[in-house]
Amino acid sequence: MPDEKRGMAFIDFDNINITARNQHNIKYLNFNKLREILLKDLRCVGCIVYLPNKMSSMISHIQKSGLEVKVVSPGKSVDGKLIFDLITNAHNDSFDVAVIASGDKDYISVVQEVKKMKKDVIIGSFSSALAHGMTSVSDGIINLDEYLHDITQKTYEYKCTNCGSDFELPFKLFANQNPLCRKCFRAQKQ
Repeated sequence: MPDEKRGMAFIDFDNINITARNQHNIKYLNFNKLREILLKDLRCVGCIVYLPNKMSSMISHIQKSGLEVKVVSPGKSVDGKLIFDLITNAHNDSFDVAVIASGDKDYISVVQEVKKMKKDVIIGSFSSALAHGMTSVSDGIINLDEYLHDITQKTYEYKCTNCGSDFELPFKLFANQNPLCRKCFRAQKQ
């Protein structure tokens, strides 16, 4: 479709992940489904997940979904990096519609600035994490509460071959792989 709008998603991992875990008991997010929901009816020209350095172990899980991952160095701001990329991409006319996956109030002023550049801005957030005022400054809200089943990553239960403890993974191991819990996996890597 020639008139299909170009959409770019900017995902604040901590904001989305912490709310998913604490409010909805979601252990692992299905980032591929999250991207589909955020960019529905838009031509995807980019989808970036902003990951704090402490969560860098999640990189491969997220990249398997085909998303770009930007790890923010310790002491640096995820919000600041996301805002910089959002403004830069808006200025470079990289998208028609920006979708920010975060309800954080820190993004209210940047939403207003991007809209001055004649870009639409949609917010994807869980209702419990949506800051007061975000609804009025954005062009729309995607209520992620409505997609809990879709964005919950299926997990697989295993018993650690070293210590016997039960654990879950967001992917299925091959038949020739020995299941190791996080503690035993880390010990084996050292």
